[in-house]
Amino acid sequence: MLMFTDKMKKNKKSQAEIVGLVIIVLLITIGFLFVVKFVIMKEEPDTKKSFVYSELASNTLNVLLKTTTDCEGSDVTELFQDCAALHPRIFCGGVNSCDKVNEVVEYILNKSLKKWNKQYEFNAYIPGSDEPISYYNNNCDENLDKESSTYYILIFEGRTLHVTLDICG
Repeated sequence: MLMFTDKMKKNKKSQAEIVGLVIIVLLITIGFLFVVKFVIMKEEPDTKKSFVYSELASNTLNVLLKTTTDCEGSDVTELFQDCAALHPRIFCGGVNSCDKVNEVVEYILNKSLKKWNKQYEFNAYIPGSDEPISYYNNNCDENLDKESSTYYILIFEGRTLHVTLDICG
């Protein structure tokens, strides 16, 4: 009988050890599942913001370039093309196309993005040229994340005007 009791005590100790090991394995498994769920499968928090800023830049630039002005019925794209030409031919009340396009761009950016407290950088330039045709910066520096939209406007002799709007934040 003594031998039977020793065996039962041994079996109970073994069972307790096995239950302890099972509990440890379950805790480790649950911990691992939490790590997978919250760390590895974590979505980027700025995905929505990045998408919204990218669409805002694209839509703003699209509307800006298609805006018709009071300058001979020209739109902003036509004013940019004329301004970039070797000999501009559009004049509006004594103002050349370069001054007029900058006036219109500044007005639209101030009444939209600046009014909405968006940081932005607008640049219209011919690659290889020393000075941009149009440039506006509203608190957008190189340390901020940027979402950009660029349109290319054919101007003359196969050259292209690059019009870029960066929304920063």
